[in-house]
Amino acid sequence: MKKLTTAGLLLTLAVGLAACGGGDKPSNAPAEQNQSQSATTSAGGDDAMKIMQGKCMSCHGQELKGGVGPELEKVGKRLDKDGIAKVIKEGRSGTGMPGGLLNDEETEKVATYLAQQK
Repeated sequence: MKKLTTAGLLLTLAVGLAACGGGDKPSNAPAEQNQSQSATTSAGGDDAMKIMQGKCMSCHGQELKGGVGPELEKVGKRLDKDGIAKVIKEGRSGTGMPGGLLNDEETEKVATYLAQQK
């Protein structure tokens, strides 16, 4: 039973990390989603959105409405900028959210943008 549980946990972790890894691949999202993203980025945060497209949206969804990871479209109601930056840097144990996916500059831009999402 322990072997089965351990194997299941390792598989879940591997899938979560693989999905959240991402690179700077262009979006293959339909035009409808790209238009929605354009509306979001025109309010400021173009740099943050570009960073999130490559590193965050594979888990948190193309419109930040959630996927494998939780929704982020209103994360500013739950966490301030510093709290968001801490999660980005350190990750969240037991959730599949790894730390260290973004460098300090990227973390600052994304945390600033997400803190405004209320």
